[in-house]
Amino acid sequence: MRLLEQAKNQGAELLVTGDLDMPAHGCWHDKVTKNAGLKLGMPLWEMNHREAVEEFMNLGFVTIIVTVNLSLGMREDDLGRKLTPEYVKELEARGIDPCGEGGEFHTTVIDGPIFKQPIPVRKCEIIKDGDYAFYLWS
Repeated sequence: MRLLEQAKNQGAELLVTGDLDMPAHGCWHDKVTKNAGLKLGMPLWEMNHREAVEEFMNLGFVTIIVTVNLSLGMREDDLGRKLTPEYVKELEARGIDPCGEGGEFHTTVIDGPIFKQPIPVRKCEIIKDGDYAFYLWS
């Protein structure tokens, strides 16, 4: 919340998310954006999951898996993997949403057409907390 308020103070007007679906427990984005005085943008809202991830990759964006929920079919060795067409097929074969919309994983975008240069990623360590594992990198 503090980071959103700082962004607002620096001139931000909008929080944009990559969510495609509304979680069963409600959308926390509505609450935090209202509290911070920001508008909410969800350009991928209700887009087909497979089409969304394919378009993302076809546009030249590169993303890595940084958080996994081990109770939802993800494994520690998924951490740090780049999202590729082959990996998407593997995830789907394992019954995992290719966008992680079921809470299976989270990603960080490290390169793409809007980047001046890729974000270099060097693995530091994996941290586990309950059902979750996190890829700490620098």
